[in-house]
Parts: sequence; structure tokens; C-alpha cells
Amino acid sequence: MIYRGVAERLRASAAWCVALLGLAIPISTAADNVLLGLVVCAWLAALPIYFGQWWKSLTAIPPLLVAALLFAALLAGTLYSPVSWKDAASAAFKYVELFLISVLLWAAVSSATRKRALYFFLLAIVLNLIVSYTMANGVAQELPGLRTSPHYPIGFRLSVTHGILVSLGAFICLLLAREARTTAMRAPLIGLAILCAHNVLFIVVGRTGYVVLAALIAYFFVSAMRGWRGLAVSLVLVAAVFTAAYYGSGNFRERTDAIASDVTQWKPGAGDATSVGQRLGYYLTGVQIIAEHPLTGVGTGGFAQAYAEKVRGTEAVATTNPHNDYIMIGAQIGLPGVMLLLLLYGVVWHTARNLASRFERDLARGIVITMAIAGLFNSVLLDHTEGLLFAWATALLYAGY
Repeated sequence: MIYRGVAERLRASAAWCVALLGLAIPISTAADNVLLGLVVCAWLAALPIYFGQWWKSLTAIPPLLVAALLFAALLAGTLYSPVSWKDAASAAFKYVELFLISVLLWAAVSSATRKRALYFFLLAIVLNLIVSYTMANGVAQELPGLRTSPHYPIGFRLSVTHGILVSLGAFICLLLAREARTTAMRAPLIGLAILCAHNVLFIVVGRTGYVVLAALIAYFFVSAMRGWRGLAVSLVLVAAVFTAAYYGSGNFRERTDAIASDVTQWKPGAGDATSVGQRLGYYLTGVQIIAEHPLTGVGTGGFAQAYAEKVRGTEAVATTNPHNDYIMIGAQIGLPGVMLLLLLYGVVWHTARNLASRFERDLARGIVITMAIAGLFNSVLLDHTEGLLFAWATALLYAGY
């Protein structure tokens, strides 16, 4: 039998693990898996004492409930999946972070934990910037255990994930700078935000990061300067920054120019090797799969098999991932799954108005913008780092709901 004192100590230990996830998520999959495992073990051990409180949070906080329902729908999709039970269960549990939002929230009840977690996350962003700029400026040719190089100057994650993380880091710095009471506190935060934006636009090559950064900057100024002035300022600033990036960054110019070229050359069913062309093929075929199974999808884990059947006899290459959250979920569990995903983002956006501070409200909506937009070009909810980032951030923000 577990006693309340032991359960409280387990919860306190789990709180430190949640805070340290802020440092681990942008840097190390192994580390964040260990920390997440410790949180889950502590939660399971303390559940006899805290079950009522945890269950109340799960059912009373809308984002937690909708996320759990989406995960339950994916589990239900394993019952009619065309693949083996083991493969179907493995596909479903790639979304387990949706359920674990409630577990992370259980551990993140104190405001001190949430502050530590945020500062750890910013520290991880700074470390990513150090590695990225070190490579870009030729200070080192390679770093042990990392894929970064002078020609691929990312941090600890691949370019898409790096761009998403650093763009979110820029947004958080802007929010903190807005809340700062002195110039001595505000100036370094603005400087770090500018450095993050420069890294995304001038150094790395992830186009998803370009779009996410633009959307976050626009939202920041629209929310800070309500009305038409905020919209006008955001449009002018985004246009100015991206024009400067186009003419000042070879990487940015090359990556953006390639979009039009890739779209022009793309033909349905062709064996297109370009990034944009492949995605267009994935999207078209994925939508066709959804259209054939609109209510139930093909079953959790069944996307790869369904896609292979659709492209059989064409030059198109089969894939296991359509690089789009909405298509991936829709193909597996149908349009009801897509509606649940949209509802999840909508509920977070709507209920953010009830969070304790303006900072938390805007950060919650910034997380929605990040995931909803990045999910158009990548299966970010399926990917470990981005999926865990969403769960961790949502838990922190709604722990004081």
C-alpha cells in the first residue's frame, strides 16, 4: 500500500522530470524518453492516491479530454486494421503523447515547475543555436553523434524539427520581452528572438520553419496591437523580414525558388524525386484513400499498405508517411479523426482565454499555430519530438487551468 507522503514525493520527483523535459525535448530523444518513462512510473505508483484528482483533470479540462478521445479513436482503429495486431498497436502508440498530456499535467501542478520547464526549454534553444552557428561558421567540421555539418548547420535535431523549435523559441522570447518590466530584461530577450529568426531564415534549410516563423510573428503583433494596426504592422514586418532573407540568404532563396519549379514539374503518378513533388503526390493519393473510406479510414497502421495499393502500376514511390497530420489521421480513422484533431486545436485556442495570464494565453495559441501549420507539411503529431512538445507544452499551460 502506498502512503500519501510517498505519493507526494513521487509527484515532486516527477515534477522535476517534467521541467527537465524542457531541456531534453529539443536535444535528445533518449533523454526525453527516460524522463517521460520516470514520470509515467511515478504516476502509476501514486495513482491509488491521486486517481480522483487525475480523473477530474482529464474529464474537466477540455484539451485533455479531446486529446484522450483522439487517442482512443486511434486505438479503436486497430480493431479493423489490415496489418497485424502488433503493427497496428505500434502505430497507435506513436500517438500516446495525446493521452500522456494528463499525466504530465498531474506532475506539473506547481508554478515553480512550469517556470523551470520554460527556462530549460529556452536553454535548449540556445544550445541548438550554438551548435548551428558553430557549424555554419566552420568552427568545427563535425560533432560526434550529430548529423550537423558546415553544409547542414542544424542543432541537435533535423532541419524541419530544428526550424519548428527555434521558431517557437523566437516567439516565446517575444512574449517574455513583452512582459518584461525593465530594458535590462527586455533587450536580451529581443536579441535572442532576432537571433532565432536569423537562424531559421538565413542558416538552416527547413521550409516548414519559414512558414511557422512567419505565422508566429504575425500573431504576436496582431495580438499585441489589436485591430487593423496590428494586422498592418505584422504584414509589413513579415514582408520586410522575408524580403531581406530572400535577397540576403542563398539557402532561403534557393529553397523558396525551388517550390515553383517543383510544382511546375510535378505530374500525378510520376516518380518525382523533389521534396515538393513527392508531397503533392502523397497528398493527392492520401485524399483519395480518405475519399474511399471517409467514415472509418483503413484502420490504424494501415496507411502504408493502402498507399502501396493505390500507387501500384505507376512510377510513384510508396511511402509510410504522407507528411501531413490531417491526411495521416484521416486515412487511418476517417474524417471523424480529422474532426477530432481540428477540435483539439480549436479547443486549445478557445479555452486559452481562461488561462491565468496573457503570456500563457498567447503561448497556448502559439503552440496551436505551430502544430496546425507544421501539420500541413509534416506529420508532426506522429513525430516523437513534435508530438511530445505539444503534449508537454499543453500540460504546462493547463496545469493551472
